[in-house]
Amino acid sequence: MPKQVDETSIIAGVHAVEALLRSSPGKINHLVLLHGGQNHKLHELQKMADAQKIRVHQLPKARLDQWYKGAHQGVLAFCNTRSWDNWDDVKKELVASKRAGYSPMIVVPAAIEDPRNLGAIIRSAVCMGADVVLSHNKGNAGLTPSVAKTAAGALESIAICQVGDIEKELKSLRNEGYTIIGLEEDGEVAVTKGKYDGPVVLVVGGEDRGIPPHIRRACTYVVKIPMAPGAHSFNASVALSLLLYEANRSSDFSRFTSDRPRFYAPQGTLAGDSEASAD
Repeated sequence: MPKQVDETSIIAGVHAVEALLRSSPGKINHLVLLHGGQNHKLHELQKMADAQKIRVHQLPKARLDQWYKGAHQGVLAFCNTRSWDNWDDVKKELVASKRAGYSPMIVVPAAIEDPRNLGAIIRSAVCMGADVVLSHNKGNAGLTPSVAKTAAGALESIAICQVGDIEKELKSLRNEGYTIIGLEEDGEVAVTKGKYDGPVVLVVGGEDRGIPPHIRRACTYVVKIPMAPGAHSFNASVALSLLLYEANRSSDFSRFTSDRPRFYAPQGTLAGDSEASAD
């Protein structure tokens, strides 16, 4: 689970969470249940979440009490402000647009735990002409109210998908002709030497540990941004913004057109249901 918790995203209590699972399961990022809880209702919630492919963590009471000060009855639902777009549907649209001659740009935030950083990344992705934000369902912040606030309206202006095996998806995209470009301070290629004119995926690492090794292995290559002597590192969202700018500058901002394809629909839905694709 992410280390940082956005308290405004929590729904607590058996009945409230059960109603949410029945009416809007796509808005639940994950559930936390009391470890060893004897209430049969908690077992029912576990079964409902499993059927919806929603992640469930079982943790001690002290942790639930730390995150929620009121009566939680042994269950917390961490919610998104909007549902994830369905990756399978988005991917079909990406394939069709690529065949038609368009070069999609996908942004992958890897292990981004700070909601404000994720919100800033999504905002930069929209401003810099990216088409899709593709997130891993482990270790990343959800689409919480804090993310929405920092994104300043951008959550409704881009397809945002979540998958269970990001390494698998990156390798699949690479096989389909995408260049997978990671961004790290120890990258082997200068950011100005990258090739960004074709279908491309830009991967930015988390605040503390950068790009996880298994995701870095899926990259075609890793670029680095020069820094002044004595500087430590860029903020993750700032670094991505610089990479996005360079990617667009080097291709003459060809993606900045009013008629480019759109891979999202209002209210975070695309081709019907918008629940996350779980591999």
